[in-house]
Amino acid sequence: MTAVDSDSGVQETENPATADNDHKPCGHGRMLRKEDPRFIRGQGHYVDDVQLPGMLHLAVLRSPVAHARINGIDTSAALAHPRVKAVITGTDLAEKGLAWMPTLSNDVQAVLATDKVRFHGQEVAFVVAEDR
Repeated sequence: MTAVDSDSGVQETENPATADNDHKPCGHGRMLRKEDPRFIRGQGHYVDDVQLPGMLHLAVLRSPVAHARINGIDTSAALAHPRVKAVITGTDLAEKGLAWMPTLSNDVQAVLATDKVRFHGQEVAFVVAEDR
C-alpha cells in the first residue's frame, strides 16, 4: 500500500510482509500440520522403522584415513558370520562393470574405493546381513 502525505509530498510504502491484511505473503503466519503431534511425542514412524519379512540390511564400511592405498580387503571374518549374506568391495563392483555411478553434475564417482582411498569416510565396502 502506498500513501502520499499531501503537505510534504512524501510517499510512504507499507511493507507487504508486515501489512495487516488478508493477502499476506506465503510463509507468514502459523501453518497447522496434522503430523506434528505424533513426531513431537516420539510416536512417528520413519523408513528406518519398517521391517519386512526377509528384509536385508546394508552397512557401509568407511575409510578411517584421508589418503591411503588399498592393498586388499579381508572379508573372511564378515563372511564367516552366520547372518551375513554378502560383502561387496570396489573390486567386486569393477569386475561386474558397476564401479562408477553418475552424479548430478554430469560427472562420475566411484561407488566404492578400489585402488586407493581419496578422503576420510570414503566408502570401501558394503556388508549385507539379516539384521543390524
